[in-house]
Amino acid sequence: MRRYVLALLMFAACGPSAAAKRAQALYDQGDYQGAAKSADADLAAHPSDDALHRVALRARLAGGDARGAVDGYASWRAGRDDDRVALRLLAETTFQQALRSPSNAIKVQAIESIEELEIEDLADDVIQRLGDDDDQVQAAAAVAVLRAHPQAPEILASMLTSDDPVARAIAVRGMANKVGEHAADDLRNATRDPDPRVRRAAISGLAPLDDGATTDVLAQLAAKDADDGVRAAALHALARGSRGDQRAVANAALGDKSLAVRIAAVDVIVATKDAAAIHALLANPDPLVAIQAAHAAPPADAAATIDRALGDAAPETRAAALNLSVAALGKGPAAERAMRFTADASMTVRLSAARVLASTDHKADAINVLATALGTAPGAAPSDSMTRGGTAEPDDRIQAAADLARLGDSRGTSALADFARTGDTVPRRRAAVTAHLTARTITPGLVAALADAAPEVRVDAARALWSLVRSTDLAEEHAE
Repeated sequence: MRRYVLALLMFAACGPSAAAKRAQALYDQGDYQGAAKSADADLAAHPSDDALHRVALRARLAGGDARGAVDGYASWRAGRDDDRVALRLLAETTFQQALRSPSNAIKVQAIESIEELEIEDLADDVIQRLGDDDDQVQAAAAVAVLRAHPQAPEILASMLTSDDPVARAIAVRGMANKVGEHAADDLRNATRDPDPRVRRAAISGLAPLDDGATTDVLAQLAAKDADDGVRAAALHALARGSRGDQRAVANAALGDKSLAVRIAAVDVIVATKDAAAIHALLANPDPLVAIQAAHAAPPADAAATIDRALGDAAPETRAAALNLSVAALGKGPAAERAMRFTADASMTVRLSAARVLASTDHKADAINVLATALGTAPGAAPSDSMTRGGTAEPDDRIQAAADLARLGDSRGTSALADFARTGDTVPRRRAAVTAHLTARTITPGLVAALADAAPEVRVDAARALWSLVRSTDLAEEHAE
């Protein structure tokens, strides 16, 4: 992991106040309640001491009072911009708590988030998990600190033969990402693992390698593996690099029972740049297969294929055609088609149309479609075909809110914050929290999610907050 240096410092250039030092000393000793109490007492006399506020908030969170921490943050920042240093500290504290969770799944989630974000300040916390009793946690920790701890490579190697298939998959995926071609033999061996999750992880590491031995392994997996996902992954890998003529494998896969495999086969054929073969795919009886080849065909040929899919009865087919229309036809023709589907019976199709419009310089039209999907446009009322139980489908509305927020519309930002707070299931709240990354915005609802009842939501919120804070800080640094 690399160190991420924030442009903002935790304390002012003149250093922390005596009050902040007192509270921080108690925090460092592990006396979180004492630190919070000390900070609160001094804040009464020094309400503008930002460093003291940060210690108070972090102490509450570390002491188990997550609700007090997020409420305290909201009160402190009311009417003001977010304090990005405080948010980063709250996110890191949330990760530290998750690493001590009784749930192995939560520990793995936290470790993988820390690895993804490259938070070097938490490397020591992750290293402690190398001695965890659970193989999944050990594997995740070994991957995360592979280059930072001398025992990590040995632990990672041992996880390749763990009795736990999830641990093996984590180890193989980590080896693929961190070791790459130097682990080619181990990755090829992992494609013989009895668990498809492990085989798929191995394929992700083999995909960049186009040597003969690897290509042969991938071709065998594409043709004979029992798992649909493995066959599709192998085909996608075969579409990369210089692997010779794989059209026989791809043509056989076009008759596969799995749509994912058939679509992956198209990628292999497209990679050959065989114009006649690509043109033949445009007439495939399955419109979802046909449109996959459209972006590689001349726009005049692709147009009929896209239009055939747009006329299909299945909403997912119409949405897929819109999603591919810009790449296949160009901005103008894609926008013209998207305008015709802004009132489609399916919200999923309407959202796809809005995204096309947003990417083709029709921002106002996109905003109108998205706002209507949220039910916030003047006079908007969801149609019967887009409702269930009298309201628009919540998952679609989360995506509409995120897209609207990304376009700078406050209605989307407000709705996204509400979804993060009030989603009626854990998956919906997780979806709303993660959608903040699409929206590229921090909302009060995202901060409040640090106190969610579900630990997986709290970790997702910490990941989103830390990522968004880093993006903002780096953007400011680059602008200087």
